[in-house]
Amino acid sequence: MVGLRLSYRLIGFVSTVILARLLTPEDFGVVAIAMSCFALIDIFSKLGFQTALIQNQQAGNEHYSSAWTLNLLFGGVAALFLVLISDYVANLYSNNAIKEILWVVSLLFLLNGVKNIGVVDFQKNLTFSKEFKLIIIPKFISFFVTIGLALYFLNYWALVFGNVVWKILEVVVSYRMHSFRPKFCLTKGKELFSFSKWLMLNNIFHFINTRSPELILGKTISPEASAVYNLSFEIGTMSTSEVVSNLNRAIYPGYAKVSSQINKVQSLYKGAIRSIALVAMPLGVGVALVSPFLVPLFLGDQWLEAVEPVSYLALGGAVNALGSNVNYVYYALGYPKISTFELGFKAIVFITLFYFLSGINGVVGVAQSFLIVNLLALIISWCVLRVVLRLPLKSQLSLYMKPLISTVLMALGVMICMDLLKLEGALALGVYSFIGMLIYGVSSFVLWSLAGSPAGLEEKVFGLIFKKL
Repeated sequence: MVGLRLSYRLIGFVSTVILARLLTPEDFGVVAIAMSCFALIDIFSKLGFQTALIQNQQAGNEHYSSAWTLNLLFGGVAALFLVLISDYVANLYSNNAIKEILWVVSLLFLLNGVKNIGVVDFQKNLTFSKEFKLIIIPKFISFFVTIGLALYFLNYWALVFGNVVWKILEVVVSYRMHSFRPKFCLTKGKELFSFSKWLMLNNIFHFINTRSPELILGKTISPEASAVYNLSFEIGTMSTSEVVSNLNRAIYPGYAKVSSQINKVQSLYKGAIRSIALVAMPLGVGVALVSPFLVPLFLGDQWLEAVEPVSYLALGGAVNALGSNVNYVYYALGYPKISTFELGFKAIVFITLFYFLSGINGVVGVAQSFLIVNLLALIISWCVLRVVLRLPLKSQLSLYMKPLISTVLMALGVMICMDLLKLEGALALGVYSFIGMLIYGVSSFVLWSLAGSPAGLEEKVFGLIFKKL
């Protein structure tokens, strides 16, 4: 699953690098606004039935068909609603192109609704090799289609039609890979809603924390500001929260299978957090350190305004990744409402900070808000887990100590090298990245050895390295 997300994000990153040079910030801006409108409506049509099906170990064909039927119905309603409000949105942002984009984007709701719900079995039954193919094949093919469209149109239509092609491929692959054929059925709808109603609220709060800045900045400042935040968020978080999100997808079915045994859930959680911290901390801090070289090299000088936001968003993405796994503990134990309350708190604090800091620092202020709110949310999660998993704060903090020490040493080493070498461009990015990885790897190995070489991700990684050497 980590390999899947790395491949997925690598394709997305290469696509962004190419498209950022073929298209203008305004092109990205109008599409970012349209896709944010799509995401806002999508939170009401995306009811988390997949999560409910994984949590329910006794789910049968009626549950699957009911979930598929509801997805299709809500997708149709959402598509119609997006078409109806397209005029209003275009007038709100004084850009008629947004109306035409929204008409095409509405097709995504229908495509999401018709997708084969049976593929949830890949995650539920831990057959992640199939999950890999299901996600990566459409993404890989649509990459080439989108680049081809960009060369042909040289405007925002490449991004719009690229998304539609991607979703069409997802639908086709879902039916090719799984034999389940859904039927129109609503018999288990009430049962599914009893769990997923909390997930819908979670989607709303998640939207506020991640996608609302693009809508607000597009109106209060400019579409270009929305585009800067959009790409900054993409680059800043791609190596942390996006990678860890699929690690979480792999862990969640495991939680669900042992949810009746709190000690096993606790043990799985400890192992998950050690692994997530080992990956997320150095990646987030590393991207923040090299952002002055990363942004101009991959996006070009027209995106230099994104350098500082990328730094804050990379750090915020790392912190968010550290706290993201706790939601899956709540889902598996049947407490989705706890996750809802935590996400609601994040949304309220984020909007408050957004209001004050964006007025002072613009896009940078929004990125600073993202970092601060995720730090506060992580602290709250620790307090809640102390009760839910009976896990003392001292035990929780100990899970982060080794990666934290190694990351601090890495950051200090890289900053000293930057001060001494004063390199520029691609050479700087390559050298400082290599130095950071070397320091982090060596310090992690030393700390792991001093701790008695315990079992875990370090044992597997270092064992593989020594075997290859």
